[in-house]
Amino acid sequence: MFGTDGHGMMQKRLNSLLHWSRSLSARIVFLMTIAMLPVGLVAVYQTHVVVENARAQNHAALMSQINAEAARETELLDNALSAAQGLAVLIARLGEQNCNEILKGFAEGNETYAFAGFVHASGRLRCSSHGQVVDMSDAPAFREAIGQKGPTLQVDKDGAATGRTVVLVTQPVWREGELIGLVALSIPHSIVIGKLDSPAPSDGLRLAAFDSRGQLVAATFGLNSAPEFLPRDMEYAELLQRPAEIFDGVAGSGERRLFAVTPMIDDQIVMVGSWPLAAMAQASGTGRAWFATLLPVLMWLAGVGVALFGMDRMVIRHVAQLRSAMRRFALGDRDNATLRMKDPPVELKEAERAFNRMALLIAEGEQRREQDLRDKEVLLREVHHRVKNNLQLIASIMNMQSRELDSDEAKHAVAELQRRVRSMAVLHRALYNTPSSTTVDAAELLRAVVADAQEHCDDDAPEIGATLETMELYPDQAVPLSLLVAETLNDVLAGGGCDGSMGDRIRVDLSRTGDDEITFSVEATLTSPPDVCTVGQGMDGLGRKMMSAFLRQLDGTMESASDGKRYHVSVTFPRVGFSTAPAQ
Repeated sequence: MFGTDGHGMMQKRLNSLLHWSRSLSARIVFLMTIAMLPVGLVAVYQTHVVVENARAQNHAALMSQINAEAARETELLDNALSAAQGLAVLIARLGEQNCNEILKGFAEGNETYAFAGFVHASGRLRCSSHGQVVDMSDAPAFREAIGQKGPTLQVDKDGAATGRTVVLVTQPVWREGELIGLVALSIPHSIVIGKLDSPAPSDGLRLAAFDSRGQLVAATFGLNSAPEFLPRDMEYAELLQRPAEIFDGVAGSGERRLFAVTPMIDDQIVMVGSWPLAAMAQASGTGRAWFATLLPVLMWLAGVGVALFGMDRMVIRHVAQLRSAMRRFALGDRDNATLRMKDPPVELKEAERAFNRMALLIAEGEQRREQDLRDKEVLLREVHHRVKNNLQLIASIMNMQSRELDSDEAKHAVAELQRRVRSMAVLHRALYNTPSSTTVDAAELLRAVVADAQEHCDDDAPEIGATLETMELYPDQAVPLSLLVAETLNDVLAGGGCDGSMGDRIRVDLSRTGDDEITFSVEATLTSPPDVCTVGQGMDGLGRKMMSAFLRQLDGTMESASDGKRYHVSVTFPRVGFSTAPAQ
C-alpha cells in the first residue's frame, strides 16, 4: 500500500512539473537562461587565468567568423524554408486549383529556384513550375522527406525533376490534420556553393553545412572537397552531437585542424568550420573550466525575476482577465460581459476593444433572434387560431344550411362535406398542439381520427379497435395519411358499421414493414347478409377521388378485398424525410 501511494505521489509531482514546464513562466525562465548564458559565461571566464580567457575569446571569434562567412548561405536556405512554408499554406487553402500557375509564377519570379512542385502523399507530382506530372514514389529524396513529416533540407545528386544536383527543400502540406503532400523547391547546388564565401587562403578556413540528419548539404569548393578538411575518424552524424563546440582532430588530408560546430536556421542546418592549427593562436593544454558560481547565479536570478515580474504585470494578468471574460461570456453571462483591463499595453488594449465589440455584436444578434422567434410564435398562434375559427365557422354554416334543405340527397352531400371539414379540424388540432416539433406522432394522429369516427356513430355502433405503432412522420405524409384513414373508415361505417350490424369486428392497424416502409390496414367482419349490409359501396364519387389523391401523395399502393362478410383495405407507402417542395 505504501509503495502504491508513493508511486502515485511521485506521478502526481511529475505531472505537476510537466504542466509547469509548459507554462509561460517556465518558458520565460528558459529564454532568460539562454539570454543570460553568454553573460554568465563571460563572468565565469573572467575568474580564470588569462590563457583561459583568451581561449574563450578565441572560441567566440571562431563562431562569429563561421556565422559571418556563412551568412549568405544561411539567408538563402532560410528564405527557401520560408518560401516552401508559404506555398504549403497556400496550396492547403486553395487546393490544387491553379497550382501549376502559382508554382510557375513563383519559380519564374525568382532565379534562385530551378524547380517548384507539389508532390502528393502518394508520391505523384501533381503540379509543378514545369507543368510536369511525374511519379516520384520510388525517389529516395521523396521517401526521406515524406518520412520526416517536417521541413527538410537534403542534397539530391540526381534530381527527379531537374536531372541535376540540387539542394532540395521540402515542406509538408497539412489539411485538417492530414498530410496531403509536400511542397518541394530545388536550388541548384552551384548557387548554394556560390553563397559560401571562399575564405582567404592565408586564413585556411573551410566550411561545411549539414542538415539535421547528418547529410552534407554544401561545402567550400564543392562537396567532393569536404572529406579533406573534415574530421577523418568521425562520422558526419557525430558532428551534430557536438553543437557550439570547438575541438581539434585529424582531417581527411592528414592535417591536424581545429573544428567548430554551430547550429543555424532553427537547428535545421549545422555549420562546421575547419582551421589549420598552425594558423590559430590556441593556448597549450586542454585546461579546466573554473566556474564562479555566485556571480552568474545572482545575475541569472535577477534577470529571471525582472522578466517574470514584467511579464506578469504587462501580459499574464491581462490574459487572465481576458480568459475569465471569455469563460463568463461562453457560459451565458451577458450582464458582466464587458472587459476592462487596468493599464494594458497597446496590443492588449486592442484585444480588449475587439472582445468587447464582439460581445456587443453577439448580444445584439441574440436579442434580435429572440425577438424574431417571439414574433414568429405570436404570428403562428394567430394563424392557428384563425384556421380553427374558420373551420368551426364553415362547419356551423353547413349545419345551418343542412337544416334548410328538404332533399335527403342534398342533406347527405352537406353531411359528407361537414364530416370532411370536421376531419380536417381534428387533423389541425392534432398537428399544431405541439408547434415546436417538426414531426407528428402518426399513432396519436390516427387515434384522434378513430375517436372522431367513433364519436359520430350511433350509440350501438361497434367499437373500433386500433393497434397503432408509434412512429414520427413529417406533415407532408401525416396529413394525407390521416385523411385517407378517415375516408376509409367512413366507407366501412357507411356500409353498415354505424347501425350495429358488424358486431365488434372493426380494426385499424399501423405498423412498419421495413426500415423505410409503413403499412396501415382497416379490416371489418360483417355479421349481416351481403344484400343487407354491403361495405365499400357507401362512398360517393368525391370520396373515391380524394382517396386516390391521398394515395398519390403518399406514393403508396392499396390492396382491398371484400367477400360480403369481410372487408379488408391495406395501404403500403415509403416513409420519406422533410421536403421543401410545395404540397400538391
